[in-house]
Order: sequence, then structure tokens, then C-alpha cells
Amino acid sequence: MPFLRTPYHCYSAYKRYIFAVQYHGGKLLGFSYQGPTGENCIVYNPDKSIQADLRGVESVEGRLRRALDLLVGENNYQNIQVSSRTDRGVHAWRNTLQVDIRPRQKKGDDVDNQTSSRPTKQWKPKNLVDGINFYLSRIPYLPPSEADDENSPPLHKNVRNKASKANFYNVPLNNNITILSSAVAPDIVTPNQNFDPSLPEDEYNPRSLPFDVRFTATRRIYAYRILHSYANEAKSPSYYHSQPFEIDRVWRIHDDKGNIGELDIDGMNRAAKYLVGTHDFTSFRGKGCQRASPVTTLDEITVHKERYHGIVSGFMLTSGMENSSAVPNCDSLPIPDTFNMITVVIKGKSFLYHQVRNIVACLVEVGQGRLKPEDVKEILEKRDRGAAPGMAPAQGLFLVDVEHGDFRF
Repeated sequence: MPFLRTPYHCYSAYKRYIFAVQYHGGKLLGFSYQGPTGENCIVYNPDKSIQADLRGVESVEGRLRRALDLLVGENNYQNIQVSSRTDRGVHAWRNTLQVDIRPRQKKGDDVDNQTSSRPTKQWKPKNLVDGINFYLSRIPYLPPSEADDENSPPLHKNVRNKASKANFYNVPLNNNITILSSAVAPDIVTPNQNFDPSLPEDEYNPRSLPFDVRFTATRRIYAYRILHSYANEAKSPSYYHSQPFEIDRVWRIHDDKGNIGELDIDGMNRAAKYLVGTHDFTSFRGKGCQRASPVTTLDEITVHKERYHGIVSGFMLTSGMENSSAVPNCDSLPIPDTFNMITVVIKGKSFLYHQVRNIVACLVEVGQGRLKPEDVKEILEKRDRGAAPGMAPAQGLFLVDVEHGDFRF
């Protein structure tokens, strides 16, 4: 029988809300919740030795659950679904997700009593945005852990505590996750991808489902940032430049052999053209991909280059001091002129697991002259992951936006 988290009729007790979320993935375990034994806890081996200390390390969904527990109540929401799952270290400028939330209950009501005649009040999207952001920014990363049971030590210690609301005003803010906007889901239905025609159509096997952020996404846009530099001497001073500011937001590449120089952007763009369109992307498919087919369609791939100006240029644009003599011109900043920021933008409706990072790694090989643009076409046609280069690191990848057709929020 197809798997459904909730029978179809139960959706009537909830209202579906759509959220746009932004997060810095540097210290997160990706989007998906790993369970109480998989994040924000100490994991023990059977011999009581520590296998992993994950205290303070959470997923995006894990922190959202903690915020929703405090805002709407842990029994008043369900079915958190995201349009695009991101891996550990990957950032999102604008991802989208959905949550089914019960109406606000009168104090003393039984939340499981669906026939109650007492009036209820639906949550307003703006109140959800403000409330979730309030708790997201104040939930501590390292809450006090519970005391050990000496008689039967657990294999993990869950530290997802129910923090006191009164203390939230006096804790340091954690703003690596924020909700940008919210809206009530459109009153439309989408086909059930797991519908089994051999079984009767009923509440556990419906032909269609309410609006779903994953299946209604019409385009996803990714950007990959590469901070590239080169020098004629090994470990030159420029090797270390800007690392404190960009270390978890770019793929830092420094060529110090003197025989590569700048990346060949024109060659990278020529190679990218072989990947645009509908193809079998087995050569760029990550291990563990759960999609049934390796065939996807990429609408556009572009590679851009600009001289790296650090953080001062952004400061000038936002401070109103563009013409002030107190702020140095970007061209006069002590930044080596061999520094360039390379941005690879990839657009498509859907992607395979690790597809973007595998494509970027291949294009970098072209930019460094290790591959010719025509070699990318041959790699694609071989349909063999072993024929392609390795994978680019996670920290340079940004999910820029997820579009849902004409539905804007």
C-alpha cells in the first residue's frame, strides 16, 4: 500500500501553510531532521564510549520543530515537507516548505477533539513568521542535558529541551535560520505520485492530494561560488587572504604552480552548453540518489567572473557612504589582483542527488585546462559516474530560489 503520513480526511483538521526559509548551512546538518538520536545529542557506543558529540549540531527542520513546539504546540502541527532538501554545509537564499497547522485552540480545549463546538482561530501567516523567527533566534544550541540513568545508560542523550519562554529575551541570538514569508497554501490539488491503481481509491490511497511544495515546484535555481586565485610561488600570502570571511561560503581554489593562471571562463561556458537540455545525467548522479530515472532537464548553465572586492564593496552600497573619502575605493584595497569570484548558476525544474556539485567540479577541470570543453560531452554520453571528476565541496553551493509557477508569496 502506498505510504501516506496521514489519511487524506485528516487534512481537514489542519490548514496548510507555505513558508520561504533562508539559512546559512555552515553549522547545520542539512535540511532534513535526523531524529532525537541523530542531532543535538551525544551518541554513545554500546561500551559507553562516545561515538559522536553532536550537541549544538542540528538540521534546519530540527530547529523548526523546536520553534513550532513552542509556538503552536507539539501536537498541533504535522507533515513538514520541503521542496528541495539540502545537504550539510549547503546554504539557501530562498527554499520553500509546507507545514499543516491546527487552528489556535481555546485554553483548556482538547486538541484531539475534532467535534468541539468552541470557536477556533486560524493562524495568520504574518503571526507565524514573526513567532517562528522569534523562537528560532533564541533557542539555545546547547541546552542543559538531562541527568544520566546510572542503572541503564542510554545510547544517546537527547538535549532537545523545552526551554523557558521567559528566558528567551536574555539569550544570544542565533540567526542562521530565518523565515522570510508565509502564505496559506492555494486551494488546489496535485496528483498523488504514490497512487496505486491496483488498490481501491480511498483515504489511504487518494488519487490527488492538497497543494504540495515538492511536486508543484516549477523551477529551482542554484548558484555555486568559487573564490579563485593564483601565484607563482607555493603558499604565497595570497593563499590565506579572505579565508576568515569566505571559508564556509565558497570553494577556495588557489593555483600556485604558475602554469594555470586564471580559470578559462569561456571554456567553462562552452562546456556547460553540452549539459543544457534533457539528458541522461548518470555521469553526474550522486551515489544514493533515490530518483527512479537519471533523465533530467537543465534550462540554463552560466559561468560568471568578477574581480573579488571582499566585504567593503557591500558595506559601501548599504551604508550610504559611496562618495565618502573615508571609505577607500575597491580598486585601492589591499586585495591581490589575482583574486576572482567565479559564480556558476544552474537552473532547472528538478535535479539529481549531488548533480550540481558534480557538474561544477567538471567545469572547474575545464577551467584549469585539465579537460577540454568537448570532453564534457563525452563524459555525459558515457553515462558512467566513474568517467567524471570528483564532487565540489558543499560550502560553495547556494539554493537561490524555488519557483511555484504563478503562486507567489
